[in-house]
Amino acid sequence: MAKAYRTTSSAALCILTGMTYINIKLEEVVKRYNINKRTGNHTFELHSDVELKHWLHTADAVAIQEVARHEKASVHAYTDGSKHEQGVRSGAAIFIGNEIMAQIKLKLDSRCSNNQADQLAIVNALEAIESLQNKLIHPRTVTIFTDSRVVLDSLRNVNHTYLVEEIRKRVARLESYECKVTFSWVKDHVATYGNELADRIAKEVARSKGTSIAFNRISVRILYYGAAEEVRPKWQDEWTTCTKAATKISTFQPYWTD
Repeated sequence: MAKAYRTTSSAALCILTGMTYINIKLEEVVKRYNINKRTGNHTFELHSDVELKHWLHTADAVAIQEVARHEKASVHAYTDGSKHEQGVRSGAAIFIGNEIMAQIKLKLDSRCSNNQADQLAIVNALEAIESLQNKLIHPRTVTIFTDSRVVLDSLRNVNHTYLVEEIRKRVARLESYECKVTFSWVKDHVATYGNELADRIAKEVARSKGTSIAFNRISVRILYYGAAEEVRPKWQDEWTTCTKAATKISTFQPYWTD
């Protein structure tokens, strides 16, 4: 269609059709290639699907069960993750009865998502519970509380990202020690003590100076979006500095915004 407008500048046609200049698009493609091949000076890992060979064997896999909040368990673990201007952080509080046995706070790379923060909190809560086995009373029952419905759904579907698989593996490991693990959704910010404590622990990470990053696996989708954002200003520059058909272009000077 654009070919019919022989007197229209290439810059204007790219804007009208939503197409990127070929040289700028090639730069974005190169950035994507470097992300996939891990070339250059990168300080992160890719958070992608785990290869089939690293999945739990069918014989070792366990069903992820969700229970009502009021069901009793010998161990309660409240987990929370959040992403704000101050950063991405995770928090967890583990109770045996009414006694707080462990508090966990972690900082993630700023490009990590809120879902990753929630998942990482669960992974570390399960790890801490495994180290407390000798303090668990019989029957050994554990309930992991989270205010993220997305995380609970991802554990039950065919999602096989790194953190989801880590949760499944740690649940299977605990159950191999005759410890029953269940999950429960809790509504956030309704004065549930454990959930509010986990949220407060996570917020402490933002206030703590010098806290090292505990997790730096970044979603490929986020990295691709970043690559596109890096080249977008160059597209704007191509438009604003274009001299061909300047008179016509001056009547139509769009600026790209989100």
